[in-house]
Amino acid sequence: MEKTIIEKILEPFIRELKPEGGIDIEKSLWQKPGRGVGPLPDLRYMATLVNVLYKYGEIYNKPDICSLTDSQVYFISNIVEEKDSTWLLGTTLECIGSYFRHHGFIDERLKDSVYKMIEIARKRKANIKIDNLIYSHFPCGYGHGGYCKDAGWTNDLSVFGDGLVFAYEITKDKSILNDVISFSEYFCQPYQDKKISLGKDGYWHCGTWREDIGSWVIGPDDYKGFESVDVAGNETSWIFSTYPCIDYLTHLYKYKKDKRYIDLSLKAVEWTFRECQFEDGGVGICGRDDKWLGATGCAVFQAVAVKRIIGKNFPKDLLKKAEKSYKYLCEKLENLKIEDYGIEWVNHTTSTDPLVMVGWGFLLSLRGYIEGKELYKL
Repeated sequence: MEKTIIEKILEPFIRELKPEGGIDIEKSLWQKPGRGVGPLPDLRYMATLVNVLYKYGEIYNKPDICSLTDSQVYFISNIVEEKDSTWLLGTTLECIGSYFRHHGFIDERLKDSVYKMIEIARKRKANIKIDNLIYSHFPCGYGHGGYCKDAGWTNDLSVFGDGLVFAYEITKDKSILNDVISFSEYFCQPYQDKKISLGKDGYWHCGTWREDIGSWVIGPDDYKGFESVDVAGNETSWIFSTYPCIDYLTHLYKYKKDKRYIDLSLKAVEWTFRECQFEDGGVGICGRDDKWLGATGCAVFQAVAVKRIIGKNFPKDLLKKAEKSYKYLCEKLENLKIEDYGIEWVNHTTSTDPLVMVGWGFLLSLRGYIEGKELYKL
């Protein structure tokens, strides 16, 4: 059954991939114009797709799938340009990192691409002061509203943070490790109202952690108009911030034993289940809005990421909630219909626009499905 479920979800993604790398837009279910979508193809789900494809290839001994995945890694590493947003730099580094984990090495061509991403990012790096702290900040590569140089979205920037950790793993370059540790302050320092945190330089002089919420804000601004939801960025969190922030900080913890990385990640897992989990185990995006299999998968593998580190100290009540969501995920995936978008509508406050987020959701559900078994390990 597991193999059938994985292949059913991956089939439309494998169909859209070109053997030489890249996405055939005409064959894609997800690559359509929509809210927040720029020029196609939109590669926001590529790192998750690469991750899941390698796992599928390894579990079921599929060298052809692993070879196809290799082509996607080389493709994305070749197309990034200096003008591209920071999330794409991070996505590319995560893809190369997955290649490195799968093969145990990378060639000079991919290593050169890693340094290319670092060089582009460092050109936009800013030193930000928060009280007496000065840290290295990597902005999104775009602002909005004509009043800020950096949109500051925690999704975009945590993806880059995780990519930086991969870059250090691959190169062992201590200057990259120094950057990634310093950058983590953006996710550890407290959020402050935009009236006092937006500097005259156009950058946010605050962090993104809201203790009163128990998670990271979507971003430091009160902007509305995000993909799939309609909320103010500084008033709440969402699953598309919690999961990459947890990926980043738990990954970095391997090289920097900063207690905050685990404490905040655990609190964000608690936020996810407290605010977003429905009674049957399904999970919403920004709260109990609608049940997304992708959000449920994120809730599961977030819990796994923290449990890998703290082991038996993972709260038992939280573990029960995670197991409940994993059971929901497994049951729903068994009877999945792709045309239902992986969503069980409850309040209809989320949206399938853009479809690229629906596709990403399917892949995130698979990641949770594959990794969720670890919840039952001692």
